[in-house]
Amino acid sequence: MPATRQPGNAKSDPLRSVSIALSILDCFSVAPELGPTAVARELGIAKSTASRMLAVMAARGVLERRDAGRYRLGLRMFEFGQLAVHRLNLLEVSVPILAGLRDRVRDLVQLGIPIGAEILFLDRYEAEGLDPRFHGQIWRRVPAHSSSSGRAIAAFNPAVTRAIFEAGLTRHTRYTVVEPSRLNEILREVRRRGYAATDEERVEGISSVAAPVLVWRADNHDVRAIAAVSVAGPSQRLHRDGIPVIAKHARDAARQIAEALADA
Repeated sequence: MPATRQPGNAKSDPLRSVSIALSILDCFSVAPELGPTAVARELGIAKSTASRMLAVMAARGVLERRDAGRYRLGLRMFEFGQLAVHRLNLLEVSVPILAGLRDRVRDLVQLGIPIGAEILFLDRYEAEGLDPRFHGQIWRRVPAHSSSSGRAIAAFNPAVTRAIFEAGLTRHTRYTVVEPSRLNEILREVRRRGYAATDEERVEGISSVAAPVLVWRADNHDVRAIAAVSVAGPSQRLHRDGIPVIAKHARDAARQIAEALADA
């Protein structure tokens, strides 16, 4: 087996426990099922430590307990693998679509994914004369509740909605929505019209529009948002150009990305 031996006691060192857990996963890359004795022998750890680690990993869904105290990889690992594949494909298929959107709207175009109660922008396409407030912000993470991308995703992804409300609604400007009931109303409206818009809720003078990238999930037999395409720029220009018009362009781009992912 390819695992690295981890002698000693894991109780006193949380980072060491993480290392052991990863080494345990390595063991399952070549053996479909393992018990505590085999894991302990391979990693050079006490059988009690192996039993405890396996039980914790099973409780989190990373492993699944089988008969006679043996374990195999759990469905959570499959979900992680699917997420990784989707995100790699997501970046690959989105490049020409996002570039085309940038050329149509002449503002900042971004591709965001949910990370807990935040949105991580994986990619961005800048228009000429980009507002200086956007410079140096690539790969940034922003609170989902006050971003159009976060709302576009949360409206079609219950897990993101739960994460947002559990984290709490922080005020960033005088326009930020921080009342849970109001945010719920907004998410219902996003589901109805198919896009989200924020007006100076993160930074005064900056507004944004976002559309969800919706994919069919065979495991749950439903459609979920895995990402969002957003357009951001000075509030005056976005309103002048027309939010519904910009939203249509963003929705078209999001739909093209979803279709490309389905064909990938």
